[in-house]
Amino acid sequence: MNRQEYLKKLETCLGSMSYKEVKDILSEIDTHFVAGIAKGKTEEALADELGSPEYLARAYMEGTQLPKALRKQPEIKAAKQPVTDDSAVAKIFVVFFNLLVAIPLWLALLASIVVVGLMLLGAIAGLVALILALPSFGSFLAAGISLALAIVFANIVLAVILILGIKYFALGTKYYVGWNKKIWHNGF
Repeated sequence: MNRQEYLKKLETCLGSMSYKEVKDILSEIDTHFVAGIAKGKTEEALADELGSPEYLARAYMEGTQLPKALRKQPEIKAAKQPVTDDSAVAKIFVVFFNLLVAIPLWLALLASIVVVGLMLLGAIAGLVALILALPSFGSFLAAGISLALAIVFANIVLAVILILGIKYFALGTKYYVGWNKKIWHNGF
């Protein structure tokens, strides 16, 4: 398959993505073809390196690993690189951003998760106490059962909030640490 055929088929396969994303991807793949041809490769060989347009489109849409031919090869760095002004500024930015913004924000989010967890434990303790006290309700038995059911529902809602809070807190922390590492090592 030549370059034009490959790009046309890839564009068709990327149809569900935004126009800008499709144009950026096609431009990147076209640049790959141009660079490969400059190195003496044929269009067909370059298309084979990339894999089928369907596979490549799926990799872009799902965010999975791209074919080896498109992955950036790490540049060989000198053993000791002097700290440039940009990397020093980036490191200072990361430290101050964490001290002034990120750490208080993460502490507030963690505190809210702890509060929801404590509320859940309190609601469970109240439910247990209510169930133990139900026989003494007498004529208020229907109201006691209704209250117990309301507390059970509240427990379910609090448990879902707690689970989602922990999940997204951990996910956010993972991405945040990665962002910090990227800025720390590569600068802005």
